[in-house]
Amino acid sequence: MSDGAGSADNQLVVKSTRFGELVVPADSVITIPSGLIGFPRHHTYVMIDHKPPFSWLHSVEDPNLAFVVVDGFQFGEKYNVAPPMGDQDSELKEGDEYAILVVVTVRPDPSQTTANLKAPVFVNIRTRRGLQVIFDDPRYSTRFPLWEPGKEGEVATAGLTAPEKK
Repeated sequence: MSDGAGSADNQLVVKSTRFGELVVPADSVITIPSGLIGFPRHHTYVMIDHKPPFSWLHSVEDPNLAFVVVDGFQFGEKYNVAPPMGDQDSELKEGDEYAILVVVTVRPDPSQTTANLKAPVFVNIRTRRGLQVIFDDPRYSTRFPLWEPGKEGEVATAGLTAPEKK
């Protein structure tokens, strides 16, 4: 591990500028071999639960780097993205369980918070390896409004089939 983490007895200490030192099970690390868009040199992360529906995808290597994410399955059947089966980074095979992490941009006005549906992160539950995939599909925006007006606390799903306005 890097300077930002240490381990003992199957535990990993992750340093975070947001949360201080976090002790997590060593087997909870998610490896993203290709990194994330804009962060190709950061490969190891842990998930930190937050206020539902939010979690943090926190870098093990950099105490300053963490992404707010939501579970992509919360967007329902309209968010129909194909997992990267057979990809060497994620090692996803038919029958593997996987998570879909959607990166969120939190704005000062919470009603303006958006989700990047165009580039989700798929994580193979079996191997704990992931890959960010970019979908060239006009149904999915990089700035999808997370909240529907009048439905606070529920992840928006309406409009996923409407083309993105240019």
